[in-house]
Amino acid sequence: MMDMQEWRAAWDRAQDATDALRTALSDMGAGQTQVSHLRPAVSRKGTAWVDVGQLPASVAERLAEVIRVGSLDTIDRS
Repeated sequence: MMDMQEWRAAWDRAQDATDALRTALSDMGAGQTQVSHLRPAVSRKGTAWVDVGQLPASVAERLAEVIRVGSLDTIDRS
């Protein structure tokens, strides 16, 4: 069982990740109502999570495109 300090550290990681994702989606043009449902979470084992719930299809499509483009930038082309 984790202690409060471990839980708090995981919560802080989850909150930071939630804020980063919310900012990235907002920068992509997602409206406040489309990102307000993002929530930080901590599992019983202490793993930090971001609960994304449901994303509008238009936001999910833009996010997928950004991920695809970003992953192409990291491919070793040698």
